[in-house]
Amino acid sequence: MKNRSAQDGFGTSSRLVASVGWAVLLMALAVPAAGIAAVYRCPDGSGGVVFQQVPCVQGEEVELDVRTTKWVASPKRPLPDRRRSSGSRSNDQAALARVADAERKQKQACWKANQRIERIEAELRRGYKPARGERLRQQRREQEDYLREFCR
Repeated sequence: MKNRSAQDGFGTSSRLVASVGWAVLLMALAVPAAGIAAVYRCPDGSGGVVFQQVPCVQGEEVELDVRTTKWVASPKRPLPDRRRSSGSRSNDQAALARVADAERKQKQACWKANQRIERIEAELRRGYKPARGERLRQQRREQEDYLREFCR
């Protein structure tokens, strides 16, 4: 009778290599990544937050995975002056929120104007009576004027 390992094409040494490979793979998955460093979130003197690698008295450790961290573009408008009192800081934040809300609403209005133009052009392509066609062209001109005036 022949050796069974010779029959199926896998020898004892290849099975050993395969099992060692699986063991190494499992151990590599179990060990945390070496690139992840400890980061501590600490309060600064002015009521803000500072992130540092050295532990602080009142700080808490924050886990950061640097492999998934992405850079973020800086804001377009200047940040509020930190030397002001805390009451004016909340006013600044409220003003920034109002500006952001107004920008969002304007962007939505521009999108709606584009959608109206597309609907008007679709109706003009389908066919219309002469009086309806003139009204549609007038509506399209008004929407295009709005886009030129208020949208980029």
